[in-house]
Amino acid sequence: MTKSKILIADDHEMIREGIKMLLKKNKDYQVIGEAVNGREAVNKYFLLKPDIIVLDISMPEQNGMEAAKEIIAGDASALIIILSMHDDEVYISQCIDIGVKGFVVKSESGKELDLAIQAVLDNRSYFSSRVQEVIVKKYTTASKRNREIKIQLTKREIEIVKLIAEGLKSHQIADKLFISPRTVETHRANLMKKVEANNSIELIKKLEALGIS
Repeated sequence: MTKSKILIADDHEMIREGIKMLLKKNKDYQVIGEAVNGREAVNKYFLLKPDIIVLDISMPEQNGMEAAKEIIAGDASALIIILSMHDDEVYISQCIDIGVKGFVVKSESGKELDLAIQAVLDNRSYFSSRVQEVIVKKYTTASKRNREIKIQLTKREIEIVKLIAEGLKSHQIADKLFISPRTVETHRANLMKKVEANNSIELIKKLEALGIS
């Protein structure tokens, strides 16, 4: 059975040795080369043509993200796994945008890297447990932020929305709230702008979806 050829790129010898020891446990893997910086990683990738490359982010001359970007530009089918100490959303998001197939944090167990390699070789993406936590937190926070922005209505706007939902016209709402019809229309226009609605029906539907009606 043909072994999967793996290239390792990390500027720390101890890390490279640790990765090699881990990979030697799997008879289906063969480490065919090592690189100590991003520039060497790119050169050895195109020279050795590995099935997969495991890249660190923080390396001299050219960091892992730059190296990954250059490799993918020259080989769109490149299988790249980032193995890094960095676990913040900025690094993770940038690597995903570049097109890496996997991301594992160094502080996690060696099993995560093994699972990542197996998944990526099987043409699947793999993001370790820690990376998934960061991704979920990022999108949950973004969703919550967007929701909060959309539902920042004043007390008066909420009163008007409820009356619009009851089918009242502007002059009827004005009478109930003891304000002028023009003021009601101003509030209505502001509400539509906030939720990006084109008419009263769309306004009510969007607000209902946000839990306001």
